[in-house]
Order: sequence, then structure tokens, then C-alpha cells
Amino acid sequence: MARFESDSLTKRSSKFENFLKKNLDESTYERIRAYEPCIVCSHREQKAFKYVVLSDECLYLTENPPKTLSTAVKLENLFEIDLIDDLPDFLSGQEQRNTTHIQINYWDETVAKVKPSSRPSSQNSMHQEDTDQEVTSSSVDKLSAARSKLDLDDDSDGEVVSDPMSKSMPEGSLKSMLKQSHPNGRHPLKSTFKKVTIQDQSRIGNKHVRELPRIPIPEGHEEGRTRHNSASPRTRLSSSKPEHKSDNNLSVPTPDQQVGSKVSKRMTLHLYMLVPDSKMLVLIRSAVNNFLIRSTLYIDSEELTQDGALYLQKGKHSSDLGGKTLSVKIDMLFSTLTKELMDPGNTMEQTFELVQELKTATEKYFHLKRLFWKSGDIFAKLVSILKVYLPKSPHANINNDLGRAQRADEFELIILIIQTIGLMFRETEIFPSRLRVLRSGSGRLIQDLIEVITCFPSLPVKYVPPTSKASKLLMQTEADKWKCLADMEIHELFVEFTSASTSVLFELLVIAQQSHWGRSENSFFNVNWLMNVLENLNTTNKFLERIIGQAMRFVQPSKKVELSPQEAILVFQEFYIQHAIMVYSPPLASFISNNYTEEFKYYIQGPVLQEKLPEFYPISMRTILLIQEVMSQVLQKKVQLLPEKRFIQ
Repeated sequence: MARFESDSLTKRSSKFENFLKKNLDESTYERIRAYEPCIVCSHREQKAFKYVVLSDECLYLTENPPKTLSTAVKLENLFEIDLIDDLPDFLSGQEQRNTTHIQINYWDETVAKVKPSSRPSSQNSMHQEDTDQEVTSSSVDKLSAARSKLDLDDDSDGEVVSDPMSKSMPEGSLKSMLKQSHPNGRHPLKSTFKKVTIQDQSRIGNKHVRELPRIPIPEGHEEGRTRHNSASPRTRLSSSKPEHKSDNNLSVPTPDQQVGSKVSKRMTLHLYMLVPDSKMLVLIRSAVNNFLIRSTLYIDSEELTQDGALYLQKGKHSSDLGGKTLSVKIDMLFSTLTKELMDPGNTMEQTFELVQELKTATEKYFHLKRLFWKSGDIFAKLVSILKVYLPKSPHANINNDLGRAQRADEFELIILIIQTIGLMFRETEIFPSRLRVLRSGSGRLIQDLIEVITCFPSLPVKYVPPTSKASKLLMQTEADKWKCLADMEIHELFVEFTSASTSVLFELLVIAQQSHWGRSENSFFNVNWLMNVLENLNTTNKFLERIIGQAMRFVQPSKKVELSPQEAILVFQEFYIQHAIMVYSPPLASFISNNYTEEFKYYIQGPVLQEKLPEFYPISMRTILLIQEVMSQVLQKKVQLLPEKRFIQ
């Protein structure tokens, strides 16, 4: 029973909700996405009647009725999820026909434990390594003796042992850094958060920093692989030699490396969902995509992203809430922001500051997303503000000096609002009120939003400096140079507007696919309805030209070898949109195929993609596979960008 009411996905159980509240901390409970009854088959148990619970970081299992909650699969260890078209032989009748079979392949980690007092010699270590590589019937006794000598625990293949990841950085250290960066408070029309470098994080201490996501593992190393948590992704990429070697060039781990090293085995979990038209498959896939996006952002050393959040600076509203509980603070902050944001007399600068404070607070406090979708008033207000400035500016003349500056400020507000809406969409399918808001008025707000984010906004006419003859007469002034720089600023804001719009359209597609899954066609807000809206807009083709052109500039051969994490996520979202169009919209798919066949054929190259999207980005392999599927559809032939079986999908 996903945590949704009948208007959104499925029903909820108050008794089971109370069980989750008792067994999970508040922040984890807030991010529970779904739960449904199922029959579980795995290496630990067979045909067990249980509940599966999906959060933003892992899958839990509990008895039915619930007693204890245990972690079954962490999303970071999940590498493949499939829908199996079969009928379970252990069920019959209607239950057998209504069952959805989900197969999940993942890495099951065990931690090798070595007592510090047992320090093996190099010969014994090498003998142990040779024994592990090839075990025959005649060498069992030798292997047992070696294990006994090293005093290894016998239960290394039992329960998974892992260190809990910290949820956030020390708040005191962060606040001091923020105060040093912005002693006079927030800068108008600019972002308010402090960016922290790798050096800053090392000063805080490794024990408070979340473990970075692991890289995809080559097919040849999937069984019995060993990982050490101390190496960062960038260190693993640049280091090709082991830290310690023996004289005969064999890698011999030191005792410190052996203690706490993780050995992973490929495992399979079968879930037979018992709810008719179960949404668990599409929700798990969505949770994995969001986890990959969130984990990729962690890698960016220029972003302060602990627990998926940027820390809230004390604004004029939050500074007056001392002495109250956190939930009361959040409710009061949202109430005050709502009241002031709904004021029709706000200037553009006042609106910017209020939306900025809402966005920054939401990045820290997930509960604000629940409040945002509770009524939908702020969502309607933000869409109405976008319609004021898009596609045309309310300013009479944008081609003079004042008009150019005014349009640049308008673009900054537009981008901030679109980014805030995208943030409110992300990972909020757990709120039943969200889909009700989006479906209200026959989806009028969604249509208005799609219309403004896909439009081509009015831009100042590009300034043309004096001719070369006039320049020789020293008629080119500093004002001419400033106007050229103003054109560059407008262009950069326009590119940022396109990127923010792409992210929002991506989120709308995810929502439409979740709504579409297993439901009848009379539910108007589904993928087919969304594609019909795009097809009826005369701005869609121009918007597709922009996102495809931007995607090609990212992935084509160039001097820039590696994309940033933000750029890698944007590429994933751009090709996700293209893939959905190729599958669900024949008219738009025909437009892409007829106009961009050459670009897909010559601009996208497998070796270049591997350099642009490095292995230690969690989103990389999913993005390359997505690009591969889009290319196959556009070129109408099977495309293999990477050597077959090179990476685990």
C-alpha cells in the first residue's frame, strides 16, 4: 500500500503508518515512499509473506503483521530491476493473476573481520591469496588452516555489517563558514549558500562526511570484489597501483586494510506484489533515479550537500523563531512566507527575496514540501508570476540600457522560480495532495507551466558595435563594451533558463509516468495527456531544438574532457525527455529523427562518452544506456556505445 490515497496512487494504512513511526526516526519516516504486502523469495527466505517498504535510500522488509523492520537492499547496491512476466506457481486463481513479479539484482556486502593482534607474514598472506583464487578438493585443508591462522570469523557471510552514514555536517562549523562568507547577510538577486571545497570538508573531519557513492564495477570483477572505504572516487580513478606491494609484484593488503574491508556478492531478491496494479516497480525505479542524481551531486566539491540539503541561512523570518520546536518553526516560517508572497503589491526584488528564502529553506527542511502541496496556493502564485514575465517582458523597451538591465533581473527571478518548482516536484510523490493540486481545474496550471517553460522568451536585440571605420575614428566607447557584456549576460541567463526548464519537464514526465502506471486511460494526467499538450504547443519544436543542441554540445568531442556532476545530471534529464518522446509521441519523434539523424550518428561516440561521464559518477552508466536507447530509436538500428558486458547495467 503505497503512501497515497485513491486520488493519487493507492491506499494507506493507519496501523502500518503508526508502526513505521515507532521504528523509524522522523527524518527517515518523512521520506518513506511506499509500502505494499508481498511474498518474498531470496537467499535468506523462501515464500515469506511480508511487507516491503521503500524509502529514498533503501528497501525494508517486515513481517505481516509487522513486528521488526530490517534493511533488505540499499539503493546504492541495486544495479538492476526487472518486471518478470510470469504466474507464480505457489498461488492460484485471482491472486495469481493479480500478482506483479519484481526481480531485483543487487550487491550483498559482508565485512571481513580480522583481529588486530593477528598479523600474518607476507608469505602467509601470499599463500592465503593464492588459496582464495583457486580452491580444489585437495586444498580444502590448507585453506582451512590458513583461515584458522588468520583467525577469521566464521560468520563473514552472514548479516551485512556497515557503518551508518552521517546525515549532516556539524552545524556549528557550517554557520561559522557562512558568517565569514556573508557577514552582511544575503546578497540581493544572488544565491545565498556557501560553497565548500574539499579542503574545507577535510578540516571538518572525515567521520562526519557521508560516504561517497561507489563506482560501477566491471563485469569481470563482480564476484568476491573487495572495497576499502578510505579511498575517494577521484582517488580511485587516478590511482592505478596498489599502495603496498611485495617483492614479487603481488598485491598484499596490510592488516589495517583487511580490517573492515567489504566483500560483495551478487544477489537476487524476488518480490511478488499482491496488490492489483501495484505501483511498486515504477516507484522503485523513480527512487533509484533520484538516488543517482542526489549521489552524483555529493561528488561535486563545490556543492555543500549533506543529507541532500543546503543549510538555511538565518533570514528575516527564521531569525525570530528561537525557542520553539523545529516543526513549529517550519510551520511559522511557511505561514509567514505564504502571507508575504501572496501580497500583490510586492516588487520584483521583494518577490525574489521571498522565493529565495522559500527555496533555501526547502532544501534543508523536507517538511516544507508537504506544506507547499497542502493547498497549492503558492504553486498557482509562482506560475502566475512566470506568466507575467514570459514570453514577453512587461517592460516597454528592453533594447535600451535600462531595459537590458531590467530583463536580466527578470530572468534571474524566472530562473529562481522554475528551480523552486522543480525542487517542489522532486521526491514528493509521497504526498497525496500533490496530484490533486496538479489535476485541479482539468490540469490548467500544468498546461500554463508547460507553456511558459517551453516558450522562447523575448530577448534584447543584440548590440552591434560601431563599424571598423568608426572604430578607427575612436568612436567606440566604454558604453559599447558594456552593452556587449550585457548581451553575454543575457545569453548565459537564457542558457540557465533552458536548463531549469529541462529539469522541470523531466519531473513532470516522472509524475505522469507514475500516474499512468497500471491505471485506466481516463486518468487525464498521464504520459499520453502530457505528450498531447506538448504536441499542441507551437513552441515545443523550438524547445526540443534547444535541449538537443545543448545535449550535443555536452557529449560531442571537445577540449573539455569531463563534465561536472551538474552537467552530467542535465544530460541524463535531456535524454530522458528525448527517450519518452521517442516512445510516446510519434509526431515529435518524427521531428527528432528527421532533423537530428546526422548529429546522433556522428557527434555521439562511446569512448568520448566514457571520458565525459566518468565511472565514479553514479549517474554515468544509466545516462550512457539511455543515450544508447535514444540513438537506437533515432537511427532505427541497434547501437552499442560500450563493449558488450563491459559494465553491469
